[in-house]
Amino acid sequence: MNTLVLRARAGRAVSGLAARLTGRRTLQLAVLALVAFSAGLLATNSAQAQSNVTGSLAGRAGPGATVTVINVETGYTRTTTASASGAFTLTAVPTGRYRVSATGEESEPLVEVSLGTTSSVRFGGDAVVELERLEVSGLGASFSPIDFGRTESVAIFNAAQLDALPVERNTSAIALLAAGTVPGDTAFGNLVSFGGASVAENAYFVDGFNLSDFRTGTNPIQLPYEAYEQFEIKSGGYSAEFGRSLGGVINATTRTGTNTYKAGANVFYLPDSGLNGKTPNVYYTNQLGTPDTLWRYNGADKRERLEANIWASGPLIKDKLFFYGLYNANEVKNQDVLNSGDRIRRQKQDDPLYLAKLTANPFPGHTLEYTFIGTEKESLNTDTDYDFATHTDQGTNLSTITTKRGGDIHIARYIGSLTDRLTFSALWGTGKNNLSTVGSTDLEPLVLDARFGPAQRLSGTQAVIEPGSVDEREVLRFDLTYGFSLLGEHQLRVGFDREDNSSAVTTGYSGGGWYYLYMTVTPGASLGGGTVPAGVTQVTRDRFLENSGSFEVTSDAYYIEDNWSTLDGRLLLRLGVRSENFENFNAAGESFVKMTEQIAPRLGVAYDLLGDQKTKVYANYGRYHIPVASNTNARLAGGETFTEEHYELLGVNPDGTPIRGQQIGSLQLLSPGGIPNKDTIVDRNLDPMYQDEFIVGIDHALNKDYRIGLRATYRDLKSTMDDMIIDHALTDYAQNVLGIAGADFIGYQHYVLANPGKSITTLWDFEDGNGEQLVTLTPEQLKFTEGKRKYAAVELLFEKVWDGKWAAQFSYTWSQNYGNTEGWVYSDIGQDDAGLTQQFDTPDLQRNSFGWLPNDRRHAFKLFGHYALTSELTLGANFRLTSGRPLNYKGWYNDAVTGTGYGADYYLVQRGHAGRMGWVFEQGISLRYVPKWAGRRLALQVDVNNLLNRRTVTQRVEIAEIDTTGTAAADYLLPTAWQTPRRVTFSASYGF
Repeated sequence: MNTLVLRARAGRAVSGLAARLTGRRTLQLAVLALVAFSAGLLATNSAQAQSNVTGSLAGRAGPGATVTVINVETGYTRTTTASASGAFTLTAVPTGRYRVSATGEESEPLVEVSLGTTSSVRFGGDAVVELERLEVSGLGASFSPIDFGRTESVAIFNAAQLDALPVERNTSAIALLAAGTVPGDTAFGNLVSFGGASVAENAYFVDGFNLSDFRTGTNPIQLPYEAYEQFEIKSGGYSAEFGRSLGGVINATTRTGTNTYKAGANVFYLPDSGLNGKTPNVYYTNQLGTPDTLWRYNGADKRERLEANIWASGPLIKDKLFFYGLYNANEVKNQDVLNSGDRIRRQKQDDPLYLAKLTANPFPGHTLEYTFIGTEKESLNTDTDYDFATHTDQGTNLSTITTKRGGDIHIARYIGSLTDRLTFSALWGTGKNNLSTVGSTDLEPLVLDARFGPAQRLSGTQAVIEPGSVDEREVLRFDLTYGFSLLGEHQLRVGFDREDNSSAVTTGYSGGGWYYLYMTVTPGASLGGGTVPAGVTQVTRDRFLENSGSFEVTSDAYYIEDNWSTLDGRLLLRLGVRSENFENFNAAGESFVKMTEQIAPRLGVAYDLLGDQKTKVYANYGRYHIPVASNTNARLAGGETFTEEHYELLGVNPDGTPIRGQQIGSLQLLSPGGIPNKDTIVDRNLDPMYQDEFIVGIDHALNKDYRIGLRATYRDLKSTMDDMIIDHALTDYAQNVLGIAGADFIGYQHYVLANPGKSITTLWDFEDGNGEQLVTLTPEQLKFTEGKRKYAAVELLFEKVWDGKWAAQFSYTWSQNYGNTEGWVYSDIGQDDAGLTQQFDTPDLQRNSFGWLPNDRRHAFKLFGHYALTSELTLGANFRLTSGRPLNYKGWYNDAVTGTGYGADYYLVQRGHAGRMGWVFEQGISLRYVPKWAGRRLALQVDVNNLLNRRTVTQRVEIAEIDTTGTAAADYLLPTAWQTPRRVTFSASYGF
């Protein structure tokens, strides 16, 4: 009598956005609680490719046998016929628990199909059922033996696993469990750097839909955390169906209904109490020489958060139609004394979030799904008058600021088995992300007084108002998978995806576009293209900014990839290529950037070294492109007017505006206004921004419970793009090539989007009577250095598999991140101006700029796991020790092109060579109680993050001078950010 032999190994995830067309909510939470950190009973067969929202089943039965799989929770059914050799494959199988049968034999242990894996099933003649644990390459994936089905760096987590860890309830905290990730700059919020890339270069997906921010990369749409079922964190080597990312990919699925009615609720509470820590105050000797002056007061800071979730799921028609619904209520209250010290801000956010999903199995092998997610939230910030000397709130309402983020998301997916070997999937979706900020004092100009210490706000609300800013995305995707046998087993995938994105932009300084900054200066210093006169010690810098318009960005791609398993399954070859196309449009609807057929090879190999499935060697090569951000459309190809000028400050009017004296220097025209000629703002030979990546590694299973691994990664940013001033090169060309004596275009500040270090071809009117001419400026005339960013890392991993008592995982990463560009953001000044950062604005800004980049954290140790104290009580731990960020010594410089237009943003010593921040030690502990007396339906938990309340400084002031005379800045190296103080969160959950 035949008996099933079941082998579960790690799967090879090689499909992408649209193949993730089903996200199946099963009884995993109950089952996987027994095997936390093994990613559920995931399984693998290296010959197969599968979706990152679905999985696959493959194996051997009798020749010509009929193989049937049935999801025991939804009734989803697929049938196939084994080949003459007995081989069979079912791709794009919805996640869940399956019963597998062949010629009347059934699998007694249920087969688990999980996110991005392939379960291998063999029907044999021995009365034995064998189950091997799986493994997913990457820190924190699953604690398990070797995965021979992957060549990429990936970590997979599900809800049950994460419940056992003291991890913050957001995607960034989960991503930080993976090797090769580090926290980004606090200026951009809670974001993560993958493999040396900037925090703005990651891609975010849910149920196959792209949630990434295509404007600046720093505002991905945030879902209610409770909606997530599984996460896949790709830190490198991802295959051809993924693109538009140079960092990492955070891919998630949401929960789904089954044939069992379920409901539940939970609550999470972070109280404002003495259990939590506080950020320290900062004292210094101010610019007037007064010692022990309070610079930052953090004693009044408060944090309180209350979150509650209610959910329900079940069948509408048994085996055919299911629902899942989630309501997320949350209230966030924060309080901070602003850096100016003259006001205290209270932030409140209490908008609910929603998720509703319908899943249908109309016919065997076919699934339809519709998901609606409501993510719009509004944050109200109220500023009141604050007495910095006595630390008392005066109670006078000064202003309110309202920000909106998120919006509605609609996702429709289909996946169908057309034949035994052919599957087809399709996805359509739309999403909206509000990015508006409005204030009660937007009619007043912004006035900041920085003459005597931290800048005091005299008028206005914030630097930039965005009352009508919103991003909208529409996605369409198709994927086809075909399996065949030829010198081994193949899974051939082809696919197409397209995104039509639009950004509506309305920006400008408050008060009609004006922003005044009062500063102290030294007579004789250079300022605004002139010199500070004798006797002048105080000045006003006056800026004007306004811009509006609607801007379109389209991106599409084709890919083909073959996953070929040969040599009796010992060798896996992943042979893929992706072709990218990008196009950006200006405010008039004209195309100003168009890049087509950007070819990106994706190649991988994995080999069972000894043939015993204990040692795997693997390697990857991939090229990755990223499109031009819509921020570039708005600022470079919109109608932006941006000017700057300086005056002697004689006094301040009652409304805070300046009483001006003589002008110092001249008007600096940063953006002239009006929609520019599209042929004058972009290099005609512009190359895309792309990166090459190489990965080699080896994994070894010491036994069924322990694994060690070693992996090396090298990333090289081969081409970058940014806006650059070409005034000096135009002047050189006019004088020395055209022979126009006395030609001088310095001061107009003509910006062109181009590749630093390469020639620029553009149109220009030299005012010689010949109109606009096509001109090619050489690298020697331009004087810009080539943009470089390199990342090299070696990762050591050790895993202990869950054995019913404990599980743990450790990793150590040594890395270097160096070059002269961080990428889409500029952390050194907190600039998220994707595609238009000031890193390459003038050649002099590149002086001393090649060095250690902000995401260079040389050493990173990570350890997390859990321990069952009793059958009801579990202890979780999560520790991270990271070396500090490099420091800079920046100051003023008389720029050859713009004079002092860029203030103190010049590197006076080599970038990143002014010391290092201290090591940051994060410690998290959790205690989870699931009592038997409550039928294990109740869970009580306490999470403590930063248990020791360490207050390590993570960022400091890096401006060392106040003007071109070299006068030292009193606040140089003062701390501006610390690791998050201790936070204690209590939670309770009940499900039935």
